Amino acid sequence: MTDKVRLQFNSMGSIQGDDNVCIVILVEETHQMQLSFVTDDDMRRQLSLRLHKPADDNSVSKLLPEVMWESLRGFSDNQDYEMVVESVGEDGEYHTILYNKIFGSKFDIRLADAVLMQEVTGIPLYIKLSLLRKQMVPYTAGSNTTTIPINVMPLAVLEKGLTDSIAKEDYHMAQRLKDEINKRKSLNNQGGKNR
Repeated sequence: MTDKVRLQFNSMGSIQGDDNVCIVILVEETHQMQLSFVTDDDMRRQLSLRLHKPADDNSVSKLLPEVMWESLRGFSDNQDYEMVVESVGEDGEYHTILYNKIFGSKFDIRLADAVLMQEVTGIPLYIKLSLLRKQMVPYTAGSNTTTIPINVMPLAVLEKGLTDSIAKEDYHMAQRLKDEINKRKSLNNQGGKNR
């Protein structure tokens, strides 16, 4: 049995009332579970360029990711690499690694960039099984809502959620959000980013 599961891009959305934030939804191969994370609007544009172009449109072929991949293809192909989401840092970021299976080298990569790289190159993206069990939720096709784990929400989103929870008198959620905010601020004050 393998210790990782392959992820595929499924869709993008936004947080209600904040079009500057992009939610990316990844699903595992059987489409039973999903992993959602937040990225910026710039990444939404980059992904949209690749996902919503007509088949005969070569406009992205001169963009940096495509050019870099084409320049490397003579030396290597997508089977020589894999990307793995390994953990969640205390800073709320998914810790993702790009592995070169030929040379054994590895490089940190943002999860959003790993999704883009998978779309451009076909390099497979995986999640460790132990992390999948903690972070993924059931996938519902066609749903217009999603769940994002609190431990990977950006600080600004957490703070807005805290204000909204207090206004709705949902004090249990407000406390959970406040605890996560305090943990992150404490980490920033210490200057560390543990994984």
